[in-house]
Amino acid sequence: MSQAKFNQSNKIAVVGGGAAGLFAASKALENGAIVTVFERNVSFGKKLNLTGNGKCNFTNYDLDDSHFRNSEYIKPFLDKYNASYFQDYFLSLGVLSYSKKNGCLYPSSQKATTITQSLVRHIEQLGGKMISGVCISEIIQNNSHKFELITKEQKIDDVFDCVILACGGKAAPKTGSDGFGFRLARTFGHTVSRTYPVLVQLKSDSGICKKCSGVRCRVNASAYINNELLRTEHGELQITDSGLSGIVIFQLSRILSKAVEEGKVCEIIVDFLPELSEHDFTDFLNKRLNMSVNDTFYSFFEGLGNPKLIKCLLNELEIDSERIINKDDFDCLISVLFALKKWKFTITGHNGYDNAQATRGGVLLNEISPNMESVFTPGLYFAGEMLDVDADCGGYNLHWAWTSGEVAGISAAKKGF
Repeated sequence: MSQAKFNQSNKIAVVGGGAAGLFAASKALENGAIVTVFERNVSFGKKLNLTGNGKCNFTNYDLDDSHFRNSEYIKPFLDKYNASYFQDYFLSLGVLSYSKKNGCLYPSSQKATTITQSLVRHIEQLGGKMISGVCISEIIQNNSHKFELITKEQKIDDVFDCVILACGGKAAPKTGSDGFGFRLARTFGHTVSRTYPVLVQLKSDSGICKKCSGVRCRVNASAYINNELLRTEHGELQITDSGLSGIVIFQLSRILSKAVEEGKVCEIIVDFLPELSEHDFTDFLNKRLNMSVNDTFYSFFEGLGNPKLIKCLLNELEIDSERIINKDDFDCLISVLFALKKWKFTITGHNGYDNAQATRGGVLLNEISPNMESVFTPGLYFAGEMLDVDADCGGYNLHWAWTSGEVAGISAAKKGF
């Protein structure tokens, strides 16, 4: 990887030392460019190091384009850069990885820092310059079509042939991605669509939230907007004192966070009994009643899920959980099962950018060429979350960071040659 593929020496500034920026820098260096990476934090990859609860699910073998928004733009890149490509690339940097049944790939160290350190080391070995603790506040293209970078304190001495903006979106602003890159993009005439936090917890005024805070369970969860079913997810749900969390909620937030801000009626219908079909209700109850001896409503149902949740749901249905069941309660028992299959949570909001993993919205894709270059300003490139692309949990957003970073890095290195 240390051998340059082209005999050229474009000077490139990469603004942002996160996943997309580090990958873009690596690829630009491999292709003969002179690269300087500017990072506003004191260390590189701050947000990257938090991904996957610090374990870094960095791509996924299941790269169906349905996992991405604006999939028609994404698909050609997915066809060229699959999970094996990036798995092999990181292996060449010394990072062994493994996959799970759902296709997610993780570094074998189970540490996100392994990915970050491999890229930083690679950049340094190729002679890249790494500058941290510096926030670029302005970028100017001079009369010679060179780029000058300015901080709040000073102008950077160097001038650059190309700039790659990889500043992140607005999610997790404490890691440095607070939308400042969008301000830089606008100065070059780019349009930034309205942004929303996604892969984020959702708020609900349901009575069970505070009572069952901390409960985790595997469910089917379906998102409705104005009574229209838009998406169903299966996986772990966590109830919080203010609403809902967990992987299924993060996935559904990709459509609900925008809709709830727009004042639409947003609901999540939760099936707390995904393993039990409605068609099996009668058979289940008959067998259960034949085995039941002086069972209360609570003891009758407690084996179907989290005991705390079962008791809470019975109370919400105004059923005395300690009442002894008799044969005349069959219809009531059926109604409880149906309620557990279709429990409604009205969504009242989301937990904001501070708690989000990704941003919906960004620089419009019709203003970016297929090689990630601005259609307005030759030599200006974009990568990662700055673009109007977001994806499901499961390594997809990082896959886009690597992909767009690679394309931008190589394209900037070859610019003019």
